[in-house]
Amino acid sequence: MKWLRSKFVLVCGLILLFGAANIALGVGVKPMLLKPSNDDCDQAKAVSNIINMAFDTTHATFDGPGHYMESPNIWYCYTATCTGCATISLAGSSFDTKLAVYDGCNCYPSSDDLIKSNDDYNGQQSRLTFPVKAGSHYLIEVGGFNPSVKGQGMISISCNEQASQPANDDCVNTKQVGNVTELPFDTTCATFDGPGHFFTSPNLWYGYTAGSTGDVTVSLVDSEFDTALVVYKGGTCYPSAGDIIERNDDFGGLLQSQITFQATTGHDYLFEVLGYNSDEVGQGVLTVSSEGAPPASNNDECHNAKAVGDVTDLPFDTSDATQDGLHICMYSPNIWYCYTASCTGEVIISLAGSSYDTMLAVYDGCDCESAWDDMIECNDDFGATRQSQVAFDAVAGNQYLIEVGGYDLETGQGLLTISCEGVTPPPWSKDDCDKAKAVGDVTELAFDTDDATFDGPGFCMTSPNIWYCYTATCTGDVTVSLAGSSFDTMLAVYDGCECYPASDDLIGCNDDAGAGYQSEITFAANAGNQYLIEVGGYGSETGAGLLTISCEGVVVQGKTDLGDASDSSNHISGRTIAAYAASHTGLPYSIKGNFPTVYDDGSGIGPYGPVHLNDEIVAYLGKTITRELEADRGFDEDGRNNLLVQTSGSSANRDYGDDGIKLPLSLPNCCWTTMDYEVTVVDPNVDLWVNIWLDWNRDGDWDDVVDCPEGPAPEWAVQNQFLFNLPVGLNQITSTAFLPWNPEGGPELIWIRITLSEQPWKTGSNPGELGNGGSGPLAKYEIGETEDYYITPDLAYSICKDYNGDGKINMDDLVVFTADWLENCP
Repeated sequence: MKWLRSKFVLVCGLILLFGAANIALGVGVKPMLLKPSNDDCDQAKAVSNIINMAFDTTHATFDGPGHYMESPNIWYCYTATCTGCATISLAGSSFDTKLAVYDGCNCYPSSDDLIKSNDDYNGQQSRLTFPVKAGSHYLIEVGGFNPSVKGQGMISISCNEQASQPANDDCVNTKQVGNVTELPFDTTCATFDGPGHFFTSPNLWYGYTAGSTGDVTVSLVDSEFDTALVVYKGGTCYPSAGDIIERNDDFGGLLQSQITFQATTGHDYLFEVLGYNSDEVGQGVLTVSSEGAPPASNNDECHNAKAVGDVTDLPFDTSDATQDGLHICMYSPNIWYCYTASCTGEVIISLAGSSYDTMLAVYDGCDCESAWDDMIECNDDFGATRQSQVAFDAVAGNQYLIEVGGYDLETGQGLLTISCEGVTPPPWSKDDCDKAKAVGDVTELAFDTDDATFDGPGFCMTSPNIWYCYTATCTGDVTVSLAGSSFDTMLAVYDGCECYPASDDLIGCNDDAGAGYQSEITFAANAGNQYLIEVGGYGSETGAGLLTISCEGVVVQGKTDLGDASDSSNHISGRTIAAYAASHTGLPYSIKGNFPTVYDDGSGIGPYGPVHLNDEIVAYLGKTITRELEADRGFDEDGRNNLLVQTSGSSANRDYGDDGIKLPLSLPNCCWTTMDYEVTVVDPNVDLWVNIWLDWNRDGDWDDVVDCPEGPAPEWAVQNQFLFNLPVGLNQITSTAFLPWNPEGGPELIWIRITLSEQPWKTGSNPGELGNGGSGPLAKYEIGETEDYYITPDLAYSICKDYNGDGKINMDDLVVFTADWLENCP
């Protein structure tokens, strides 16, 4: 048995080291045995839009493809809440971060899946913006600058539906330009593509056809970021290294770029606009200037129509052109372009800025045998000018033939501009619960249930319905409203976004709010938590409607709180409440409860049960807090007093609002351990203290200290754990380490108290008296919450696991565990 005792001491000694390290590291730091839950790519944490969500890579390990980082990393799977541009920021983190985002949430992503990466954006913290589509998934990798850099941080994600990926983000979608002055551009939401002959930062592409032979200057001066610029000969994607005419990073002592090169009339050139290194992005302006007149057109005949996309002020000249075509719109000398639509929406073709009286026509398709039926538009003068403009609806990828000429027989030099304004695509199907549309706060978001079907649990409605998954933007009252909808609506809200929700998940169901037939629900939410919203109609009604969701950041005030542990000093003299009833323990007698729960038992001498006034809600345990004026009498928000005291059948443990401690608990006898609990923070500027008591010897109080071979095990197990800098919202915290003790052959059930307050616990209200442990101050706590638990813990050693996977738990597992610890835990 000596070998067994020595191995037992070794195991507990290792856990003692982990516990001591946890105490030194402070609040919210898990033992080295516990890696972040999203440490591995295939365990990526699902997120939507979030604000300052805390994370910690201190005990993370590295896994993944290593496309951008090889440091300890964690993973998130982001579901885009809009079609536009999403921004991920690690601002406020305490270490030198790195950040990467991939298309899709499959593990492991390939190099082709890498959308964007960033090291330093502001200081040593990372940030990036990338194009997203509502409902699509994106894998986020968070790590440090190198393998030794790790720490605590914060991640924020937002989605801007007003922003969009630049149309010329990819080389194949090169934007044609002529001579332009300070043409604005923005690479913030761009991605990188191309051969990477200079840098690999997000880039944009422009095509240029020289209007003369001579010097052409391409300038990014006056841009707002550190730019880079490459000029290539030809217009083929992707250009080779041999196509490079010139590269430039900084021009004339500036951080902006400029290149002057010798161009030949009619030749095509490709401009690549990007940022320094791999990270620089921002807003800028492009200026292109040259000397000389535009060349004679080489697209004089329809069958030589010049291929174009969206262009801005592309120069042309019809002076030496001839006339060909069907004479459907014009009889003048003409030139031709074949336009491929870059979007589905309205295309505008303009000859504004031309030097003569123009004519303009557009045809469906680029077939030169166009008939009358193929002509979409014909225009002579647009507005009050002599220049032409047409607008028509196009489909992305379709081709359209453009004819440019003059009034009567006029010719001259001109400028061609083509732009496409895309329409918002219809939303993806959200008819089924498992396809719920991710949303944040929205104002009058349009929806339509006419073509919807019914699915779901039917707790609130059985009409055709649609679903949304809302991520709370604040801790406070959230209002979901269907005001302005055109039909008689129904509305339900559930806790969490799992499908299908259970009846216990239903937060609210509403038919008609106010005097109308539209629905509205207001409920208390925690920042970052998700809530499922079901929208339907009364009976079988369907129709078009509007959804508005707003979070006010206020919680109902006046949540006075007390505990619910057995207290025999109550308002009915002589009525005891058993801490451990004989029927629960198997003992021939019950054990009297002397826990301090009732604040005012009428004696005026204490011990006083802890009272939290909460005139202003600052922080509380778990996700909910219920209001009571006293533990055993008076008003109680959940409909029953925390303690039931009567002449027969008194009972405790009756508070419905106890949800702070993460259960089940592992309390192995005399072996260091910790427990996890949750705290909701409303005001992050207030310091908090947590204290935890456990009735180790099961004698009905928290006053004692028992002995273990490893040292004393006080029932005041977690002593004044200091919480600071916690972000707003729900936070999971790991307690400091403590030694459990359990009576051999005695009851396993145990009473536990956890108290969150604005001040440390020192001596209690009645030092040295029975029932003082866990008591509160006579003056009461200003904020916080006390929760009491009556549970049966797991007494097995949590460390006893089958580490080597051989189906047995023996000394071989200790060898594997120890080797793993030595390798991964510095």
